[in-house]
Amino acid sequence: MPSLSFGHALLVQFGAPTYVRVRLGAAIVAYLVVCFFILVQPNLRNELATSDMGLALLLAPSIFLVRRKTRNLMDKLLLVAVSLVVAETVTRVGIFLSFTSGASPESVGAYFASDYSYLAQFTASICGFLMALSVLGSAIAGVIEQHRLDADHDPLTGLLNRRGFDLSAPDFRLTPPPAGAVLICDIDHFKSVNDRFGHATGDRVISALASLLKETLPASAKIARFGGEEFVAYVPDLPASQLAILANMARSAFAARNWSAGPLPVNITSSFGVSAIALGDHSIHDAISRADGFLYRAKEAGRNQVMQEGIAVLGATPATSLKVVSS
Repeated sequence: MPSLSFGHALLVQFGAPTYVRVRLGAAIVAYLVVCFFILVQPNLRNELATSDMGLALLLAPSIFLVRRKTRNLMDKLLLVAVSLVVAETVTRVGIFLSFTSGASPESVGAYFASDYSYLAQFTASICGFLMALSVLGSAIAGVIEQHRLDADHDPLTGLLNRRGFDLSAPDFRLTPPPAGAVLICDIDHFKSVNDRFGHATGDRVISALASLLKETLPASAKIARFGGEEFVAYVPDLPASQLAILANMARSAFAARNWSAGPLPVNITSSFGVSAIALGDHSIHDAISRADGFLYRAKEAGRNQVMQEGIAVLGATPATSLKVVSS
């Protein structure tokens, strides 16, 4: 049945469980009932009613399963259009059964000769046309959304790229200005990793640090790979001192990672610079520039460190790994 295929496509489109066996079993039962009223006990009224009602019953569960998985306006319009088709079908079958309650061939013929039959078929055609348009619109919206996602994210790590980070950065023209802190980090001596072990191994190391940042920083953090082995993160409404502690947790976990399963040195380290957003900043890049300066100081001081401006950081381990300098 077309409704079975469309319902399956709807579930796949929205990533919902397909329940193929259950839905296929229901379709087979509906088909056998229709065949019964065609071959065993011919009854045009029951045949038509069962066929149309089967379509509605096969589509309705798919609508229920995807109702909370819509991603954009076109997805919502698609569900509305499919729901309209189901509602129109159920209503049309109910009126048809009521109109032909005499169950005689004459009553069925009278129904099809009536103005209501013409109106019902016209309404069904309109609903089907709207559903087809909404399917096309949802598919196009999905393609556009995927292209936008690809344009704003780094394919290796899944993090934002520089473009995506700039688009998600706070607007400094707002009053009051945004609050929070930024960090910038990179992998120590990363060029030697690429030169000695190849770019595939380097990609593995980059992905490992990206995963640590995603696991350690709050869900509200905007994390980006700016290029190569360099990462930037903005965490709204978080003091720089607390962000430095989180950065040190990521630094420590990365330095302690066991790379013995591959052709890598026992330890690979990273360095971090952390800065708070200041009242005089005109954009997020002002804070990033300051954090970048602290990153260079961490490099000059021996690497494998977190440097944060102005405020002492508590709880960093080991104690020698975190240094505080003044801006």
